[in-house]
Amino acid sequence: MRVSEVATAAQDADLAVGDMPAPLTPPATQPPIRSPLLRARAAALLRPDRPIGRAFENLILALIVLSVASVIVEATPGLPSWAKRAFHIEEIIVIAVFSFEYLLRLVAAENKRAFIFSFQGLVDLISIAPFYLAGVDARAVRALRLLRLLRVLKLQTYILENTVAERTRELAVKNASLERAQAQLKAELDIARALQIAILPASFPVKPGCDGAARMIPATTMGGDFYDFIELPDGRVGLVVADVSGKGVPAAFFMAVARTNLREFAPHYLEPGACLAHTNDVLFAQNPMELFVTVFYCMFDATSGRLNYANGGHNPPYLRRADGSVETLGGTGGLVLGVMPGIDYPNHTAQLRPGDRLVLYTDGVTEAFSPADEAYGTERLIAEVKAHGDESAAALVEHICRSVTVFAGTAPQSDDITLTVLAWDAA
Repeated sequence: MRVSEVATAAQDADLAVGDMPAPLTPPATQPPIRSPLLRARAAALLRPDRPIGRAFENLILALIVLSVASVIVEATPGLPSWAKRAFHIEEIIVIAVFSFEYLLRLVAAENKRAFIFSFQGLVDLISIAPFYLAGVDARAVRALRLLRLLRVLKLQTYILENTVAERTRELAVKNASLERAQAQLKAELDIARALQIAILPASFPVKPGCDGAARMIPATTMGGDFYDFIELPDGRVGLVVADVSGKGVPAAFFMAVARTNLREFAPHYLEPGACLAHTNDVLFAQNPMELFVTVFYCMFDATSGRLNYANGGHNPPYLRRADGSVETLGGTGGLVLGVMPGIDYPNHTAQLRPGDRLVLYTDGVTEAFSPADEAYGTERLIAEVKAHGDESAAALVEHICRSVTVFAGTAPQSDDITLTVLAWDAA
């Protein structure tokens, strides 16, 4: 075969191949036409809990009332022709709106067949079908639109009940969360209260012929009062009773700061006035909340019975003598601590005799109120000191606290209560 013939045969073969139809491929499967966006928009227009849906629902209610009212008016004898035309136009408008609503509900329905044969769907259809059907007295059938009114009211009641139930569930969740937060806060405050009580001395330093006792009862979870017993390097014992302004957590923090500073400076000063002056300067510099504290600080020599003291705006203590008489310690001057720096606190001296009792207290004792709003007062306190002054320091503290509790009864505690008693029974 010649070369030219081979080439011609090849061209004929190519043409033959090119003339062959392309292999058939199955068409891609087309997804069914769906309109989730359209259904969502239709549902949004029908939601009475939204402004548009609520306005649309109110329009439907108004048209129902108008349509039913027109049935009554059209029955009036001698109705002019223009009125009949007006009612006919009104009916066209009503049917147009009702038909639009029916289509919206049909589009928004997940199961359209179920909607058509449901009570709601049948009521909606009955309210518009007579208008489109020839030979049917639409005016008479329009009275059935009262069923639409019932359906709308039932729907709104259902929505209201669901809203109330949802808000109730939300409130229950928030209440439970709040209760957990309150329980956690209470647990933390209880720990803080226990720690606050723990930092106060549980017993009086051991000294021959000398005894001491104290008690602090906070008005809230944490208190601003404190007391302290401090063993000094020269053998004396420092006694402190103090009252921070206010109550609660802020007062408790300032109480801890004041007690820590006073206890730290006490061993370095021979006179109580100098110790209070230095403590006051430090507290003034560490007082962003502008609190203050009243302090009575004394140094007692258990060997001689000599008492040196200074008063920083606190209630003057009572000295109960062995013969039963009660005296008020002088030297009530002195500014509260933490308000102004550079304050001098005068030193004072008293002599205890064997059998004497020194009673230090905060105003939570004398300002405890009964249910009749009567204050406990200093007279009742002095009477308890006189009556039980022969007993031990702990017994006297117990008697006074019990007396205050009985007097207050069911009345809430108005302030922190702190008592400290020093008993000297040297031979």
